[in-house]
Amino acid sequence: MASLTPGQQSDVSRARQALTASHQMSIGAATDRDLCHNIGRLEIALDQALRVIDELTEGS
Repeated sequence: MASLTPGQQSDVSRARQALTASHQMSIGAATDRDLCHNIGRLEIALDQALRVIDELTEGS
């Protein structure tokens, strides 16, 4: 991650945190609200990760 800008590093870190939180979620005990919140968090993380990929591929 050393070649990433601080903003890109932050985006990647938040994406990893969102995925970790999703993996730790107990689906059987989760409410619909919990699941919707989790999906939203993952959607934002995916958007950020794709933005970082786009920035890196445009710079090549």
